[in-house]
Amino acid sequence: MDKITEIIREVSAEEIAPRFGQLEESDIDTKSHAMDLVTIADTEAERVLTRRFCDLLPGSVALGEEAAHADPKLPERVFSNDAPVWIIDPVDGTKNFAHHRQPFRCMVALYHGDETVAAWIIDPIEGSATVAEKGAGTLHNGSPVHVRSNIQVTKDAKGFLISFARDRILKHYGHLDFFDEVAHYSCCGAEYQEIAQGLFDFCAYRNLKPWDHAPGTLLVREAGGVAKYITATGSDEYHANGNAPGLLCASSPELWAEMSEILLPLFG
Repeated sequence: MDKITEIIREVSAEEIAPRFGQLEESDIDTKSHAMDLVTIADTEAERVLTRRFCDLLPGSVALGEEAAHADPKLPERVFSNDAPVWIIDPVDGTKNFAHHRQPFRCMVALYHGDETVAAWIIDPIEGSATVAEKGAGTLHNGSPVHVRSNIQVTKDAKGFLISFARDRILKHYGHLDFFDEVAHYSCCGAEYQEIAQGLFDFCAYRNLKPWDHAPGTLLVREAGGVAKYITATGSDEYHANGNAPGLLCASSPELWAEMSEILLPLFG
């Protein structure tokens, strides 16, 4: 675990941090739409991380966000064999990074035996790290952290909702008064970190790419929280190779159940 943390910090210091606030127009490109950005920091950090991780663990393969954009069949191939998979989001929050804003994070998960077994979310500028190993809990900068499991009703909960969810809630219910506080960082990694540390209580997402959620869901689960798909049964745990209309993480089963009841009509 410590070796991977060290590698991510080193690559972040070499490929990401020096480019923050220093990008030229030619260093930024778009992918699926005008707001879906990629920078030279994304591509170079992913390239180096892929090489170093696969060298460290012979026989492993990598599933990076940028590699998957270039080759849409890549996720299917890597999940169809038994090799350990490094799931890499080199710069989560690229839009923030490209516009010289915080937060943004470097996120990595290790997937093996049909499950996510380890995860790292690191601030490329400060170097702070939140890490989790399946069955061993979640650590932030080396100290154990836990969700706010005492938060069991939405009126006491602070959380993160994407614009899709906020807009649908307002249209369907006419208000956002279900919650104590709602925020949105445009950076899944930072949001997952703050839930695992007990600073916020829930998050909900619609676009469920594995590099966006495999690391963070493990952090939340190992810190004592819940990470399940928004479905009628409410019984399907998040899986890096799965999909559903939406994903909801919460700091307690009771909060998850009430949040799911609110969101289910909007994510179906």
